Amino acid sequence: MKPNLYTQMFNTVLSIDFGRTFWLDEQKELCSAPTFTDGSTDWDMSDYVCDWTDLDGINLGKLLDIQKSLLRTSNNDKRHKTHK
Repeated sequence: MKPNLYTQMFNTVLSIDFGRTFWLDEQKELCSAPTFTDGSTDWDMSDYVCDWTDLDGINLGKLLDIQKSLLRTSNNDKRHKTHK
């Protein structure tokens, strides 16, 4: 699940609210991993957001905004590559 950092280095969202880094995998599934206080990501602890079971206290609006942002970036990248 660890993303190819070269191709996805600009396709991640570091969320201070969640203390996690988010990205989309190749199937557009939302993934996350804890973010250290220095801003680096603990890729070894990555998971799929769809597997989260404890949603108490989760701001779903913010989570959906993150997913929407990543999808927009992904779609814009795809269009940009297609038009070259």
